[in-house]
Amino acid sequence: MELYQSIKIWFKSLHQTIYHRKSLSMARKLYFVWIFINYAILSTTADFFYSAGNYIPERTSSEMSGYKSIFNILNIESLNFLYPYFIVLILVISIFGVSGRYQRWTAAAVYLLMMNLDNKAHVILDGGNNLIHLIGFYLIFIDTQNLKNPLSITLTNLARLMILIQVCLIYATAGLLKVMGPLWNKGVALYYTMGVPEFGNEKLFQFLSDYPLAVALFTLGTVLFQLSFPYLI
Repeated sequence: MELYQSIKIWFKSLHQTIYHRKSLSMARKLYFVWIFINYAILSTTADFFYSAGNYIPERTSSEMSGYKSIFNILNIESLNFLYPYFIVLILVISIFGVSGRYQRWTAAAVYLLMMNLDNKAHVILDGGNNLIHLIGFYLIFIDTQNLKNPLSITLTNLARLMILIQVCLIYATAGLLKVMGPLWNKGVALYYTMGVPEFGNEKLFQFLSDYPLAVALFTLGTVLFQLSFPYLI
C-alpha cells in the first residue's frame, strides 16, 4: 500500500517539479566533460580513426540505409573529408554544453556528432561507449533550467528515470554474471586482471600478490557493490 501511494504521488508531481535537479544538472555537466576529454584524446590520432585511408572496415550498405544514414555521414566517401570539422564541433559544443544553456539543442548536436564519429571508428567501441550513446540520447529530452513548462518537466523526469533504469540494469547484469564466474566466487578474479599488462597496474598487482586477503576483499566487494547498486539507487 505504501509503495502504491508513493508511486501515485510521484505520478502526480511528475509534471510539477524536476526530481534531484541539482544532481541531474551536475551529471549532465560531467557527461559533456567526458565527451570533451574522450574526443580530445582521439583527435591526436584522428587520421588513423576517421580518415578514408584508415584500416577500419567500411560499413555495409545495409548498416547505412534509411534513418541510419544520418549517423553515417563520415562513412560516405564523398563526405569523409568533414571529419576534422566534426571533431572541432563536438569539442566546442561539449564546452558550451557544460554552461547549461540550450540544453536540449546542445545534447542533440553532440549526440549527432558523436554517433557519426563513433560509427566511423566502430571497431574501437565497447560497452562503455554504448552506455554513453544511450545517455546521450536521453539527455536530448532533459532540460534542468525550464521550470515552468509542464511538458518539459515531465520529459526531463522520464528521461532521468530511463537513465537510472539503464544504469541499474547494467550493474545488476554485470554483478550476476560475475557471481556465475568461478574466479569471482573464489575471490581471486582481481588478481588475474591486474596481472594482465594491458589492463592491470604493476604496483597494484604486487600489492595483491603480497596480501591475498586484500584480493578477496576487493574482488568480492566489487561483486557486492554491483549487485547492491540497483537497491541502493
